Amino acid sequence: MGLVIHEELVNQETGEALKALCPFGAISYENGKLEINAACKNCKMCVRKGPVGVITYEEEKVELINKDDYKGVCVYADIDHGQTHKVTFELIGKAKELAAVINHPVYALVIGHQTKKNVEELLSYGVDKVFAYDHEGLKDYDIEKYTNCFADFISRIKPSSILVGATNVGRSLAPRVAARFHTGLTADCTKLEMKENTDLVQIRPAFGGNIMAQIINPNHRPQFATVRYKIFNAPKKVENPS
Repeated sequence: MGLVIHEELVNQETGEALKALCPFGAISYENGKLEINAACKNCKMCVRKGPVGVITYEEEKVELINKDDYKGVCVYADIDHGQTHKVTFELIGKAKELAAVINHPVYALVIGHQTKKNVEELLSYGVDKVFAYDHEGLKDYDIEKYTNCFADFISRIKPSSILVGATNVGRSLAPRVAARFHTGLTADCTKLEMKENTDLVQIRPAFGGNIMAQIINPNHRPQFATVRYKIFNAPKKVENPS
């Protein structure tokens, strides 16, 4: 919301006083109308020292989400020409560690064509469930089609966290899907941790690698993170998973 002008309290005396008070010249009073322009630095001098109640500062009300509505740590399976990129298996290993903290299932999302072999392979790495969007029209990567499939999966399943490999496809797809759900995305994470309240702690280098930034997204779901290849270890493959 920010600064709010209460018109019923505006008159020549209060208007002129506020105009004179602003150190940035951001308040104007003409023809009985008080206005705040783009020069405002939000210093709140007008609130603290101006005529009482004429201008107030109102915090934006944030509607809190119910985190219990979202369950599962999902890995997007990056498949190119029928082959699952190895970063996918590394992310499954990390997803299993994160999910164990909050007792959530581990999912994998597959988008493509003739993906049965890939689905079976993902299950052998310990994924609890694989969701496959398999259609001839998805044989080749198409950003719009893949985004629609990804968004449909999120709307139906409501995963809490989503891990995506920082491949060419992952780097283009993840931010587009995250934007659809008005949620954040942390790119090129080097470390991931899970809080007991299901907040994903996303850690990545910042300021040229001089510091490590810890990023959380406490009031939006799902939580998105992309991770480069060879950051985490893949779990051992299990033959004939149940």
